[in-house]
Amino acid sequence: MTVVTYPELDESGRGLDRTIGFSDGVFAIAITLLVLNFRVPQVPSHGVDAHLLDALTDETGTLTGFVVSFYVVARFWIAHHRLSVLLRRVDSTFIALNLVFLGAIVFLPFPTEIVGRYGQSTTAVVFYASAMTITGVLSGAVWQYAITHGLTDERMTPQAKRQALARSAITPLVFATSVPIAFVDPGTAKLWWILLVGQRIVSRRLGGTEEPSPRRARRS
Repeated sequence: MTVVTYPELDESGRGLDRTIGFSDGVFAIAITLLVLNFRVPQVPSHGVDAHLLDALTDETGTLTGFVVSFYVVARFWIAHHRLSVLLRRVDSTFIALNLVFLGAIVFLPFPTEIVGRYGQSTTAVVFYASAMTITGVLSGAVWQYAITHGLTDERMTPQAKRQALARSAITPLVFATSVPIAFVDPGTAKLWWILLVGQRIVSRRLGGTEEPSPRRARRS
């Protein structure tokens, strides 16, 4: 009896393209789902302006959650896109790790809705920050695996590696450090997330100024 085994994935052609294409699709779905947290308010026909203004004001927390999540998910996509142009090939472990990361991405609309509606509570802020921390760690793990297992091309110099890893550490660090703050004051914890806008500056300071060319990786 002949036993047929599947070869270890080590693809630089269609497998790489499908991995990138699927990832982009998941990011697009996750970002689209964020806007579904908004509901068109139902207001009485008498005094529409006043009631509508009050209803829209009540959505301020949802809008804040949307803006923060859109920004962070967009940053995750930019990082993933930057990695995709450096990839020469993928293997089965990379695909599995990438799927776990994408699972965390598509989950984010749920904690976004929670923090949007209950943003003044410690539980909501901790839940949201924890979800973002885990997603950020997984994003960094995808980068780390690709770099250490030789899946990227020659443009990933030691200095570029340091910068990439420094950049991937900032988002989970900001959200993780906001968790203990949330137990003291949830509002201050949310203000702490403003530090995310300095991500690029900090990563350049820690990793240097060299960045790989955005030219698509040449397949081998």
